[in-house]
Amino acid sequence: MALLGLTTYRQNNNIKSAVLLALFPVLLLALLGFIFFFVGEFSDPRETFYSFGMGSVLGTGTPLDLALSAIYAWWPIVIGIAAVWVLIGYFFNDAIIHSATGAVSVTREEQPELYNLVENLCISRGLRVPKLYIVDTDAMNAYASGIDERSYAITVTSGLLAALDRDELEAVLAHELTHIMGRDTRVLIVTIVFVGMISFLTQGLWRIIQIQSFSRRRGRDSGGVIVFMLIAAVAFAIGYVLALVLRFAISRRREYQADAGSVDLTKNPDALISALMKISQNPDVPHVSSEVRQMFIEAPPSSFALAQLFDTHPPIAKRIAVLEQLGGHARDKLMAPASAAASSAPHPEGPWD
Repeated sequence: MALLGLTTYRQNNNIKSAVLLALFPVLLLALLGFIFFFVGEFSDPRETFYSFGMGSVLGTGTPLDLALSAIYAWWPIVIGIAAVWVLIGYFFNDAIIHSATGAVSVTREEQPELYNLVENLCISRGLRVPKLYIVDTDAMNAYASGIDERSYAITVTSGLLAALDRDELEAVLAHELTHIMGRDTRVLIVTIVFVGMISFLTQGLWRIIQIQSFSRRRGRDSGGVIVFMLIAAVAFAIGYVLALVLRFAISRRREYQADAGSVDLTKNPDALISALMKISQNPDVPHVSSEVRQMFIEAPPSSFALAQLFDTHPPIAKRIAVLEQLGGHARDKLMAPASAAASSAPHPEGPWD
C-alpha cells in the first residue's frame, strides 16, 4: 500500500510548527495578563501599579487596565525570554530529550543489526541515517526525535531489542523513521519545549508567592496569604490549560500515519501488529515525564475516562484493527499458538531457562 498524503501531511506539520513558534510568545503574554488581572481582582490595582513601577494604559485603574499595562510594560522581556528559549530548544533539543530519557548513543560495532536495519530503510527512501540511541530498561518502547538532519535520532529500549525478532524490530524502526519523514518529531519537540517553559514560569511564580506568603504570615496578614494562594492557584490553572492547548496541536493521526508508513516501508503489517502486541505488555518507562513520553511509539492510556480525551496516542487495539485492514492477520496467528502452548506446557519455565 502506498503511503498516501505524506507530502501534504509533512507540509501541514511544517505549518503547524511555524504557527506554534509564533503563538508561543502570545501565550506567555496571555499568561502574564491573566495573572495580573487576578492580582487586580484580589488586591488594590493602584498599589500594584506602584509596586511594579508600571504606568496605566487605560487610565482606569481596573484589573483589566492592570493586565494590559503589565503586557505593555513587559512584552519586550517576554519576547526575549521566548526567543532565548526557542534557541536553546533548537541547539540543544537532542541533548535535553536524551538526558530526560537516559538514552545513550550506540555505534555500529555495538549494535550492527540495529544499524543495518535502519540503514536499509533509509536507503530505500534516500534518507540520511539518523543517530541511534538505547535506553537501558526492561520496558519495551521506542521514539524518534530531532528537528533537522543534524539532530534526527531513533531511540529504542534494551527491553525492546530483547523482546522483538528481526522483522518486528524493522517494523518499529520504520514506524519511527516515518515520524522523522513526516516532521512529527519537529512538532513534538516544539510543544515539549513550550510546555516546559510554561511549567518553568509557573513554578517560578509559585516560589515567589511562597516567599511573599511567608513574609505576610510573619506580619500576621492572613488575608494577604489567602490572596497570594489564590493567585498561585490561578497561575497553575492557566499554565495547565495552556499546556493542554499545546497538546491539542499533537494529532493522534500521526500514529496511524506512522503505522501506515511502516507497512509501506516493510510491506509487512503482521510484523508491526505482533510488535505492538508485545510492546503493549510493558510500555511504561516510569522515569520519563509525561511530556516526553508522548514521543514514544506507545504511551499507556490515562486511568480516568475524562483524561483519556487528552491522550496523545490512540488505543493499541484500534491501531491493530487498522493494520489488519491493510492486510495484516498476525493477531489470530499469534493468539492461537500462544493459547496452545499455554494449555500444553508442563511447567511455567520457558525454553531458555
